[in-house]
Amino acid sequence: MNAVCTLFEGHYHLGAGALINSLHAARFRGRIICGYRGTPPSWAEAAQRIEGDFEVRLVPVETRDHLTYHKPEFMLRCWSEHCSEARQLYYMDPDILVKAQWPTLERWAADGVALCEDVNANLPAGHPYRLRWIDFLRRHGKDASRPLNRYYNAGFVGLPRSCIGLLGTWASIVGDAALELGGLASLKNATPDALFHSADQDALNMALMCSDAPINASGPEGMDFMPGGHLLSHAIGGSKPWRGGFLRDALRGAPPGKAQKTFFRFAESPLRLIGTPELRRMRLSLVLGALVGRVYRRS
Repeated sequence: MNAVCTLFEGHYHLGAGALINSLHAARFRGRIICGYRGTPPSWAEAAQRIEGDFEVRLVPVETRDHLTYHKPEFMLRCWSEHCSEARQLYYMDPDILVKAQWPTLERWAADGVALCEDVNANLPAGHPYRLRWIDFLRRHGKDASRPLNRYYNAGFVGLPRSCIGLLGTWASIVGDAALELGGLASLKNATPDALFHSADQDALNMALMCSDAPINASGPEGMDFMPGGHLLSHAIGGSKPWRGGFLRDALRGAPPGKAQKTFFRFAESPLRLIGTPELRRMRLSLVLGALVGRVYRRS
């Protein structure tokens, strides 16, 4: 059995719906477990009517922390309560879309942890941040015995059951980070000398330093952070494609990228996420924004 999970709240339900559509187009057949906080998504009933060996299961989530810190605990919960028979489990952020056909992703995590390198992927084993991480881990009784030189994005993680121990380590480090930071309400820390900058993602990379699980990683192109990617598309940053405003953003020097364009391939089927008139307006804005971007963008 194949299993994918995601977490979302608020307007991110539109991204989660597009993720479901992209998985369906990729020939994924199995169970998608959607952890949501707040009201159920508008497409909840329609998702139950998708035909074939394709199940969407909605699971309410209660936590005061930012949902991004709940990833490893939710994955463990999914494996325990919602997909105990799955040989592999994948987590994907609700602003990720699948472009490759499912057999490619299925093989990716067959014998190791499937990951994509982040935008700024070069983080050598002797980097000052890693050295501080090692000291932090030692204070909390953890041994960072594996030297790593690459930094991985936490928006996509796939792993076989044999690597499930990584999730426990990741969750434990998130708990250690909460003690260090005094809570987990914020997503980013912009202070240059901070121990954590993206605490959930830093915690994943620390867990990999403490683990001997094999790593099967793509480069940044795996999430469309660089040209040449054919696997996933990740709309990082505050401007999400389902929010529109492409022409406005382009006039400010930020034209739509691949992730914004890819969203509209998966906005209509099998789940219709946006009404037809609004979808037409958004697509026109996308086209105009892309045209502006050919001649004007921030350096």
